[in-house]
Amino acid sequence: MKHRCPICKKPIEASAGEKGNESGCLPFCSERCRLVDLGAWLDAEYRIACELQPERLNSGSEPAFDGAPQE
Repeated sequence: MKHRCPICKKPIEASAGEKGNESGCLPFCSERCRLVDLGAWLDAEYRIACELQPERLNSGSEPAFDGAPQE
């Protein structure tokens, strides 16, 4: 199966059923690209967006986060 690294767009060849490429970094082409992607998540460059649902806010179904650590 052919695909491209999501970071550098380099073509990557992986056979069916193969769990990783030669460096074990699929879907990335290298450890470097894998770490660049991880850093983007940790720096909040990527976000999972969803619309706020007012009926779920403070409804008791999920605890509200006030930023204070729980003891």
